[in-house]
Amino acid sequence: MNRKFHLMAVLLLFLVSFPCEARIKLYVQSPPIVSAIPLFWIQEKGCLDEEVDFRVSVSPDHRRALSLISREGIQMVVTGINVGARAYNAGIGINLLNVNIWGIDYLLTYGFKADSWEDLKGKTLCLPLKGGPLDFVVRYLVQKARIDIEDINLVYRPLPQGAKYFQTGRLNAIVLPEPLVTVTLRKTPRAYLSIDIQKEWAKYHQGDDRIPFVGLFVSSTFVEEHPELIEKFKLLYLEGVRWVNQSQEEAAELAQKYLKIPSPVFQEALKRTHFECISSQESKKRVQGYFGEILKIYPELIGGRLPDGEFYK
Repeated sequence: MNRKFHLMAVLLLFLVSFPCEARIKLYVQSPPIVSAIPLFWIQEKGCLDEEVDFRVSVSPDHRRALSLISREGIQMVVTGINVGARAYNAGIGINLLNVNIWGIDYLLTYGFKADSWEDLKGKTLCLPLKGGPLDFVVRYLVQKARIDIEDINLVYRPLPQGAKYFQTGRLNAIVLPEPLVTVTLRKTPRAYLSIDIQKEWAKYHQGDDRIPFVGLFVSSTFVEEHPELIEKFKLLYLEGVRWVNQSQEEAAELAQKYLKIPSPVFQEALKRTHFECISSQESKKRVQGYFGEILKIYPELIGGRLPDGEFYK
């Protein structure tokens, strides 16, 4: 009995002398888009210290991601800028670290080439979600072109379903993001890439075609507890974005491996994607300008008001 007690005492002393430090959890969720590739690059390169348990999951379910981040199930999420703003305004502890996708959307037409929004009068235009970001952008641009939106027959279908309808000629036009643009053009001989949404935006923003679409967000609690790790991660993600743009063949291999996007499709889609990492502070003016336009048409997209300065980290 004394020997057993002695062994337990020695073991306890060992544990006190050499405590087992838990690894820092840094879990990130991203939809299957180009923004995820720098995360997998960081993971494969082993850029983070051993005490960081870094994991990346791919899912288009933004609601689940926000639920997880509010419960500290994940610490970061890649999502739409407006989605993050709406969550922040609703009281979810989330902060914008950077904006990374500035251009990704195009108008495709079936059987004819549209040179302007005027050419869509009396035709059917498909958008993914009523009251969503693309619905806002299209309504904004049509309004700026002095065209009555009622002159265009808007219909709403989820992205994959809408693309399939378009491919069969059941829609006159559709606005899609990359890589769905590339996939649809490859499958639809009668499709035309008619309008670059980003170039249309530039007409009304002093030639600046950057639309802040997608960003990397972090849990407010996590950034407060691990500020140095967050600063390091910002730089790593920036480096990863640069690597994607400079090493497109290798990046396409990661896209095929983790996102199931065929390598040739990813490389072609990347040519029509403005993928640039700009910190939240540097992009703040553009983001606020974008939000200001949203407030005029669909204020509920960002929760009815501009996020305050603490939103930007």
